Amino acid sequence: MNLSLLDVWLERLSKIAGILLPVTIAIVGGMYTFVKDKNDEAVRNAQQERDQNQKTFDNTQKQYGNLAALLPLLTSEKEGQVQVGLEIYQSEASVDQAPPNLVSTIRRLSNQFPQQAKLVQLATEAGQRQQRAECKSSPDGLYIQVANETTQLALGEGLAKRLTSSEVSPPVQGVQRIDHGPRSNELRYYFSDPTNLQASDLIAKLRAAGVENISKVDLAARYLKKGCPPPSVYELWIGTSSPLK
Repeated sequence: MNLSLLDVWLERLSKIAGILLPVTIAIVGGMYTFVKDKNDEAVRNAQQERDQNQKTFDNTQKQYGNLAALLPLLTSEKEGQVQVGLEIYQSEASVDQAPPNLVSTIRRLSNQFPQQAKLVQLATEAGQRQQRAECKSSPDGLYIQVANETTQLALGEGLAKRLTSSEVSPPVQGVQRIDHGPRSNELRYYFSDPTNLQASDLIAKLRAAGVENISKVDLAARYLKKGCPPPSVYELWIGTSSPLK
């Protein structure tokens, strides 16, 4: 009797084992796959981070090298050398290897070399696009862009002095000639709640200084990488139909 009962229990256990074994194997296999996938993901993420760090390091080294090569060209008194420097800068910016801190220097070259205003404008825009990828920008302030004429440059500098004396904020960073501007006056900046308030104050100060009919243009889509904070950089572009007087 006891032997028969034992046989019954053994048979039951055998059936239970037959059911549980595949389930156990499936659970263990699933856990192994889950853990392996997590480990593989961690390895991939670590490799991607190493690759990105290496790319950043390589670009930084290249930028330092380009800075040393470009400075003598962009600070030269010879227009031909400046032109070569601008062309190189634009080319290097297209592959994110131009020195971003040279953008402000390049902006001013159109005043010294009016014939290069178009190339200066292109190089500046290329540098701004690169800065977007790096969450960088030109120093905060108001940049006044006027037509490529001696009279307009002088009037722009006069406007800058009046704004500075009125303690405009952010401060005027300079006046630059541009080769091609919009038809009407534009204040270009990176839209956000704080910058919108600052832009409204700037427009009020500009109206008091004699600059009317200013449209707001958002630079964020073109020059601001998603997740980067909007800088307090404002560009006043004087329209061709409303030159400074």
